[in-house]
Amino acid sequence: MEMLLFLWYKLYSGYIWVACNCRIKLIIEYLYYLTKVKFWDEKKEVYIFMKSIKDFYDKTAMEWADNWYNNDVLLPYLSEFFSYLPQKPRVLDLCCGAGYESMRMERLGADVIGVDFSEESIRIAKDRNPNIRFIVEDMLTDYSYLGKFDGCAVIAGLVHLPNEKLGKALDMISKVLDENGFLFIAVREGIGKNSEASYKSIDGEDYDRDFYLHTLEELKLHASGKFEFVKEIKPNEESAWKYYIFIRI
Repeated sequence: MEMLLFLWYKLYSGYIWVACNCRIKLIIEYLYYLTKVKFWDEKKEVYIFMKSIKDFYDKTAMEWADNWYNNDVLLPYLSEFFSYLPQKPRVLDLCCGAGYESMRMERLGADVIGVDFSEESIRIAKDRNPNIRFIVEDMLTDYSYLGKFDGCAVIAGLVHLPNEKLGKALDMISKVLDENGFLFIAVREGIGKNSEASYKSIDGEDYDRDFYLHTLEELKLHASGKFEFVKEIKPNEESAWKYYIFIRI
């Protein structure tokens, strides 16, 4: 009788253990599901679940590093931006990715801090630039603990924000810029979300990197009361990418 009771107890305990672990597994899967982007595919009439911007840049961080560490195409734009800054300026590289433009700005004489929300990008940036400080942080959070800066560069960072979030991002930047500090922005011109640039598939996984086009007028509108437009650097009507300088007021 005691043996039967013991066996029943073990079986019951095993059932509870399996049931609990199944529930935990379901909870984990549901939480993972919540992190994925959902959109309606009209052709297939189903919802497609995609990984987020952060997932995309964690996945592709090394590819960006390999492509851009030896590409100086933005150096003339950075040099003109630096012509507005004091000697040996303190510069924030916001949305710095794997740190390639942080490297160039340090070579131009700046004390640079790089910020990005992709842990893998920051890992690579730290590995390749041991003399530069890099922080994992989101551009929409308060990073004013980093102190004040003479300038801030946001190169292809605002393209991941819809218009309704531009104001908050610029608020955060204005908090860390000195009075009359300068902001360098690189955006792709246009209006609204660009599907071709947003939706990517890598190794069987689908990603939505939320790529938004912006006009100068949109930037001016959301910068109102915080920044004034100074100039466009090297205007090129044939290029969709635009490079602007603003001053904090």
